[in-house]
Amino acid sequence: MPRKTIARLTEDEIEILRRGVEDPNLILDYFTRKPGQDHGFRLDDNFEDWGKWQVMVCKATQQRIVVIGGFGSGKTKGVGAGAIPFCLTTKDFKFMNAAPVAWQSEIMYKFIKDELGRDTRLGDLIWNAPKSPYPNIEFRFYVGSYLMVTTMEFMSAEKNGNNILSWEGDWVNIDEAGKLDDLSGTITNLGTRMRGTINGRERLARMSMTSNSWDDPELWYRYDLSQDNPEDYLSITVSSRANKNVTPKQLQLWLKDIPEDEHEQHIEGTRPQGKGLYFSTIKVAACEDENFDGHIIEGVQKGYPGFEISKSPGAGIVYYRIPRGEGHNYILLGDPGIDNAPNRNAPVLGVWDVTDFPKNKMSMAAFWWGAGNKSITPFIRQLLTFMAAYDPAFTGVDATGPQKNTNELLNLFLQGKRFEDTRRDEWLGGVDVSKVTNLYIMPMDFSSGKKSAYLIACRLYLEASLMSWPRMVRGIRSQLTNYDPAKDTGVAKAKLTQDIVSMFCMSAFAARQLFYFDPEDQSSQKADQDLELLDPDADRMVRLAGEERSIRSTLRA
Repeated sequence: MPRKTIARLTEDEIEILRRGVEDPNLILDYFTRKPGQDHGFRLDDNFEDWGKWQVMVCKATQQRIVVIGGFGSGKTKGVGAGAIPFCLTTKDFKFMNAAPVAWQSEIMYKFIKDELGRDTRLGDLIWNAPKSPYPNIEFRFYVGSYLMVTTMEFMSAEKNGNNILSWEGDWVNIDEAGKLDDLSGTITNLGTRMRGTINGRERLARMSMTSNSWDDPELWYRYDLSQDNPEDYLSITVSSRANKNVTPKQLQLWLKDIPEDEHEQHIEGTRPQGKGLYFSTIKVAACEDENFDGHIIEGVQKGYPGFEISKSPGAGIVYYRIPRGEGHNYILLGDPGIDNAPNRNAPVLGVWDVTDFPKNKMSMAAFWWGAGNKSITPFIRQLLTFMAAYDPAFTGVDATGPQKNTNELLNLFLQGKRFEDTRRDEWLGGVDVSKVTNLYIMPMDFSSGKKSAYLIACRLYLEASLMSWPRMVRGIRSQLTNYDPAKDTGVAKAKLTQDIVSMFCMSAFAARQLFYFDPEDQSSQKADQDLELLDPDADRMVRLAGEERSIRSTLRA
């Protein structure tokens, strides 16, 4: 069978490409028009004016783009068609669509090859469109005497990992990004593949992500980057209702199929709330205190001493503190980590005011969801900073597995039994802990059956509304309401973001052990009853280690 002849553009077609650089629909309308049709495919065609987004993405000057939308909001077609004007106007242009699984990526391939390329001028420009070893489309055509060769490739992040790592090009789209197991790693791998120059021009280095509204912290972290850096990041939310190509009857069927409480998420594309599989979403929300938000914000705005707050793109509020109260009692719990919020393994610390607990709720006086930057030092320094600021009667840190060594080393350091000038400067960083009453840090162990006790304590305290924190710290609600015990084991555990959950569980467990109190019995207790503390005469200078000893209270009645 003779090979097809390479197409040659006419002068009129070349003019359409020139004008189409500013208006991509000129290119798409002409090159995808079938015989007898008035027009071809056009971006944003039959969309509500308020919901048009496809041309915006095609012409965006930002190099990082996130589109999160409802079902049927035109994400796959919009990005696939939007890449075609680049293929027809940019020399040696290379586009890749990567999806979690092969069939998802192939949807865009079939749309371009079969819907846009069949019986159209665009089809004449397609030189080759094999499906193996992965679907790809190669355009070849002459512009005058110059041979244009551009490609579109469609890969599975799961199946074509090695091909992705060896690929180099101009524009990568991550389709259904919220379903990738390791979105952060995929972004890193793909982002580094768009580099250097090709035949005298720089690669465009453009990365877009499209997804339905899944509760993936990394996805929403990328989405939120546009708030602080709109020059480099573009984020768009798309409603299913904006796409009038979806008929009213089809939309009504979707609304019947989708649970009513998920309409906002799957139709409007709004940020989802957790399902509350273990910690009830309603109970978690009941523990959030909007008045606390106002108290902190007012203190910061008026410059009152001891009030601080800071946020991080994608994670929201990651740090706040209020002044230490005169005569108040505090406990401090932490989960070490070396990554950066909102990623997994980010360090977390919480300082709880337990004055008159449980008559009053234990209220979070300070919170830090930090940036480890691949080092344990930021966690240790912030831990010591909180100890110096609040003089907590009890300090506990997750010491499960390899973290046990860090805990033991830190205790030896604080007790003066192991001393290194370089490590002292690194860890203390100018923090004065000389006035901290109890320098011993209690190891908290999640191994074996103890994990269940920690989880149960936290759930009981949340359901009894015995814990309180500012509503504005959205990372707390996200992790608590998305925690799933079924995923907190085996391979799945390595992908579960739960560092705040860990800190909360340790806090509830410690409070439950420090007080003779069980929230399950709360309803049967008198409101004015004085609840006795465990061992109120215990020495608060040193906390003895050892599982054989019951935890003794260091709090004063």
